[in-house]
Amino acid sequence: MRRRKRWVTICQLIIGVVFILTGTFLYFQFEWLYDKILNTALTISPTSTAFKVWRKNDPPLIMDIYLFNWTNPEDIRVPGVKPRLQEIGPYRFKEVKEKMNITFDDAKKTVSYMHRKLYHFDAENSVRNLSDVITTLNAVPLAIAYKFRDANIFVKKGISFGLSSMGTKVHVTKTAGEILFDGYKDDILSALSWLPINDVKEKFGIFYGKNGTIGNDGRYVMSVANDKNFGKLLSWNDRKETNFYTGQCNSMKGSAGEFYPLNRKRDRIQFYSSELCRLATLEYERDVVIKGVQAYRYTARNIFDNGTLRKENACFCTGECQPSGVLNVSNCRLNSPSFLSFPHFYNADPYYTEAVEGLNPNNPKHEFYITMQPKTGIIMDLSAKMQLNFLLRPDDSISIYNDVPKIFFPIFYFDQDVRMRDELAQNLLMIQNLPEYSNYLIMILMFLGVLNIAWFVCSVFYCRKTKFPQNTQSGEEVPLQENVIKQGLVLVN
Repeated sequence: MRRRKRWVTICQLIIGVVFILTGTFLYFQFEWLYDKILNTALTISPTSTAFKVWRKNDPPLIMDIYLFNWTNPEDIRVPGVKPRLQEIGPYRFKEVKEKMNITFDDAKKTVSYMHRKLYHFDAENSVRNLSDVITTLNAVPLAIAYKFRDANIFVKKGISFGLSSMGTKVHVTKTAGEILFDGYKDDILSALSWLPINDVKEKFGIFYGKNGTIGNDGRYVMSVANDKNFGKLLSWNDRKETNFYTGQCNSMKGSAGEFYPLNRKRDRIQFYSSELCRLATLEYERDVVIKGVQAYRYTARNIFDNGTLRKENACFCTGECQPSGVLNVSNCRLNSPSFLSFPHFYNADPYYTEAVEGLNPNNPKHEFYITMQPKTGIIMDLSAKMQLNFLLRPDDSISIYNDVPKIFFPIFYFDQDVRMRDELAQNLLMIQNLPEYSNYLIMILMFLGVLNIAWFVCSVFYCRKTKFPQNTQSGEEVPLQENVIKQGLVLVN
C-alpha cells in the first residue's frame, strides 16, 4: 500500500513538471508553432485541401458588366457638343476560373499553370438582357487607324480609301451580346481574313473567342515554398519582365494574385495582373472588421497614375503622357487604342469626365480594393472594378476621322465583388482568436502544474497522517479524546 502511494506521489510530481514545461514552451514558442500550423494548412500540393480550393473556384464568381450607350453619335463633329453616354446594365455573368496544365516542380518548390475561364450569362439575376441595342465606337477601323498612326501619308490614304469604300462609320450599333461575347461580322475583318495575317478573326467582340479557352492570359509559374516567397509570381509566359513599358515598369514581382505570405503589415501588397499587363500595388487604407474578423483594407487609388502624382510611375506613359487616371495598355492589346481606368474615370483627372456627358464617378461604388486577414494573408473581401476606354483621335489623312475630337471613350466596365463565406469567416475567426485561447491554455497548464507540485510537496513533507495508538489487548483503536483523559489521570495519581 505504501509503495502504491509513493508511486502516486511521484506521478503527481511528473505531471506537474510536464504541465509547467508545456505551458512554458507554449508561452515562448507559440508564434513559431502558430505559423507552422498555418503554413501546413495553406500548403499547395496535389493532395492538399488548399490546392483543391485554389484549382477551381466554387461557387462561381459573379461579374456584372456595364456598357456605355452613345446616344448622339451623329454630333461627333459638331463643335462644342460632347458625346452623351448612358450606362446600361448590369449584365450578370457567372465566372468559373480553373487552373489547367498544372505542373509541380518539387525541387524548385514551384507550380506552373494556365487559366481556363468560363462565362455563363445569368439571365435570371441579370437586370438587363443581351438583346439590348447599344451604340458605341466602331473598334475595328479605330484599331487600324491607331496601328498605322505613324505611317506615311500614302499608306494612310490607302487605308482611308478602303474604309470609305466599305461605308465604315465612326460608330456601330449592335446588341449587347454581340459586343461582348457573341461577336459580330465586320467587312474589314472579312477582307483581312484573306490576307496572311495572324490573329485575325471573322468577328469582333470584346470577349469574342475567349470564353472557355485555355491560356488566354498566359502561363504562370508561382512559388509554393512555405516562406516569404509563398504565392510569389516567378515568371509569366516564360519571362521575368515584360516589354510593354520602359525601365522598372516592366518588372514582374509580388504575388500571382491569390496567395500571400503570412503576417501582413499595414503597408502595401503587390501582385502582377495580366489584365493590367503590369505590377499592381495596393496601399493600406484602414483596419476593418468583417463578420467579426479583423482585417486590413488595401486600395488601388494610385494604380493608374502615370507619373503626375508619383514620379516612379512615369515609365508607364509609353510615349505620350496623359493626365493621371488612365493606363495605356495598347502594347499588350495587339497595338489597339486601349486604355484602362476605374469606372466613370473615378479618381482620375477631370480632363476625362469633362470630355463627355453622363459620367458620375462615385466612391465606393467605383473603388478597387482588397481586404485581407493579416495573419494568414487570405483575401476576405475583394472589389475589382475596371473600365476599358478606346482612344478616339483626329487624323486628317483618314477621312472618317477628320475633325473628330480627341476623347478617351468609355466602352464598358466590369464590377466583380467577392465576399467571404460564413464557413471561411468562422475558420478565420478561430485562427484570429487562437492566441487568446492559447493564453487561457497556458494559464490552465501552469495552474495545474503548480497544483500537482504543491500536492506532491504536501504529501511528502506536511500532510502525513497521524498514527493513532491502538488498544493492545483488544486490537481496537483507542479514540484520541479517551486516550488523552486516561493519560491525564495517570499523571495526577
